[in-house]
Amino acid sequence: MVRVAQRVRPEHRSIVVVDMVGSSRWGNVTQFHARAALQRLVRRAFRRAGVPWWRLAVEDRGDGMIILVPPSVSKVDLLDPLVPALVAGLRAHNARSGSRTRPRIRLRVAVHSGEVLRARTGWVSADVNLACRLVAGEPLYRELARTGADLVLVVSERVHDGVVRHGYRGIDPAAYAPVRIVVKEADVAARVTVPAACGG
Repeated sequence: MVRVAQRVRPEHRSIVVVDMVGSSRWGNVTQFHARAALQRLVRRAFRRAGVPWWRLAVEDRGDGMIILVPPSVSKVDLLDPLVPALVAGLRAHNARSGSRTRPRIRLRVAVHSGEVLRARTGWVSADVNLACRLVAGEPLYRELARTGADLVLVVSERVHDGVVRHGYRGIDPAAYAPVRIVVKEADVAARVTVPAACGG
């Protein structure tokens, strides 16, 4: 066991988890079109943030994605302009939604960071698991219901303490409300916000 542990080498990554709201209620045709639209929206948002898609490690989850971002990309860029660009893309898409081939898409998004291990079949990481717990937290559902927004964002305390609270670029620390996320074995502090679109 010790020898195996010595061979593995953790790598630091920012972790972005994107999850569609309510997609399990859709039929196959609607899910197909929503999934394609989500891919386009997320790719476009990363491009607007200056991050080429090929630099990312992306795990497709059907109704969402786990995206590992290299440490050379600032976490500031993930919160601004990436998230506002995604909100703007969602707003444009949803303005023309209303059919099963163009459903309204609403997203829960989590941003975290930590160490990951590269396995033959993907990535292994307690921090990836935590990011997935964050995006599934009840406070995100409550905020979506309260605001009717297209996107709600949760950041871990690590990201809040390292980035958000310093108010870099267009980030407003006061807009991030403290919450507790209790999902499965996770019971952690986090921060939730409903971000504006680019220029919004």
